[in-house]
Amino acid sequence: MTLEKHNVSAVAQTSVGVMNGEESRQFVRRRPVGLTITVEKIDRVLAEVQAEIEVLRRERTNLGLVRGELVG
Repeated sequence: MTLEKHNVSAVAQTSVGVMNGEESRQFVRRRPVGLTITVEKIDRVLAEVQAEIEVLRRERTNLGLVRGELVG
């Protein structure tokens, strides 16, 4: 199997370092651009959902107060 230049972004790249007198290999994985964009979109959607949950919690609290006033 040969690697061509356009396939390199999906392959783990290796750098060699020295740790305590021994060679160690550190693998650095690069995310393909499409995956990075997808993760960013998921993060945005998650933030929007969390904000909506907070709004609903405040509304639930307010409704509880109104119910308490109507009953009391």
